[in-house]
Amino acid sequence: MPTLSFGVDNPDMVLDAVILGAGPAGLAVANAMVRAGAKVKVIEPASRVGGSIRTIREDGWLVETGPNTLQLEGEGDEALLEAYGLASATQSADMRAAKRYIYAHGKLHGLGSNPLSLFGSSLLSFKGKLRLISEIFRGKGGHLGETVEQFSSRRFGPEAAAMLMDPVVSGVHAGDPSKLVMADCFPRIHAFEQEFGSVLNGLRSVPKVTRKVVGFPRGMQQLADAMAAPLGAENVRLRSVATQIRRDAKGWNVAWRDANGTEDGACAKHLVVTAPHWHWASLPFEESVARMLRDWENASVPAVTVVARGYAVADVPHPLDGFGYLTPGAEQRDVLGCLFPTSVLPARAPEGHALLCCFIGGARRPDLAALTDAALSKVVDDELATTLGIKATPRKEWIQRWERAIPQYDAGQRRREDALAQAEAAHPGLHFHGAFRGGIALMHVIRTGDALGQSLARS
Repeated sequence: MPTLSFGVDNPDMVLDAVILGAGPAGLAVANAMVRAGAKVKVIEPASRVGGSIRTIREDGWLVETGPNTLQLEGEGDEALLEAYGLASATQSADMRAAKRYIYAHGKLHGLGSNPLSLFGSSLLSFKGKLRLISEIFRGKGGHLGETVEQFSSRRFGPEAAAMLMDPVVSGVHAGDPSKLVMADCFPRIHAFEQEFGSVLNGLRSVPKVTRKVVGFPRGMQQLADAMAAPLGAENVRLRSVATQIRRDAKGWNVAWRDANGTEDGACAKHLVVTAPHWHWASLPFEESVARMLRDWENASVPAVTVVARGYAVADVPHPLDGFGYLTPGAEQRDVLGCLFPTSVLPARAPEGHALLCCFIGGARRPDLAALTDAALSKVVDDELATTLGIKATPRKEWIQRWERAIPQYDAGQRRREDALAQAEAAHPGLHFHGAFRGGIALMHVIRTGDALGQSLARS
């Protein structure tokens, strides 16, 4: 197609930023810029905003098949929700949610918010517990690119690595701890060793951060909708794809086409790419940009399938007194873990019912995520019968397939992130932001996206 250039004589076509992607990352950048008085447009192929957020509201059930909750850290995060108009809409997690379970050795082991609860459980052997607490006396070590498995085995011992860190990696990253890099996946814990001599010393020494788990009455989609509202519908172009991305002396010329075939475009000072990296190959970048992104085409993003189920409380023998449970890889189970949403937040199910969300697949067993619906149901039947004692047929079931779920911060991650920095340096006004870079936690993506948006609005 011919190259389009959007002239500065038409003010409607001159923007501060064009943002590709209306997931939480893109919405955070856009919202911050609009609050500062900037002009933006967001281009999104899907028919709604929110990206990985998926909220189902059906017959009294509120089901999240994407992120279930948001973890706030300090007053800054609460102020950000206030800026989105959600300060009075948040629902704080039930105190029962502080308890987490790990399924190992044929039973569920409950761990409370107090680390000492681990020593009262039978999750680790006596020898394993001694090896864990001896971490405080062990000297510094490790190497650049040390994996989560290597780091946790070296610092805490192989047993704690297998029974504690392994399920955490499965639950947070759906990943393989023998491949993910500790410094990139858990930078704060990794830094404790260098700064304080040991992780346990670090945990004791740093000021405590107030953390709060929250949700919203209309689900996580309420968060996405609130972030998008100030932008105006005319500035969030849904069901639209970029057809041209070119940079000239005036800025970034971006054209897009909507589902009806209507073409539009704008010239912007900044182009912010928040679309997932597996979509980049389809974006019409010039070769000077595209060649710097090719390494990302091979970045691992395993499939995960979510199976959510509704049961009558009377059919669930377990009290569901916690956030949920995770399973270590050594247990060789077919489910990564299961959340108990009705024990965490109110109004997730009709009265007298319980909601469970199981996660299947991930880096070690992506094949399981591709099972048929019937096969997945059988996997979950067997899993919940074993772990929670549930024999009854569920009242409801929802299946969400994520062919690409969570970016994996493996040995190639820093090289790939360096390529993004080089692309940004070589192409002024180009920016990349999302869970593919710098951290996957939803609130982190929103918080850093807001900071980026504020910075761009000032530039």
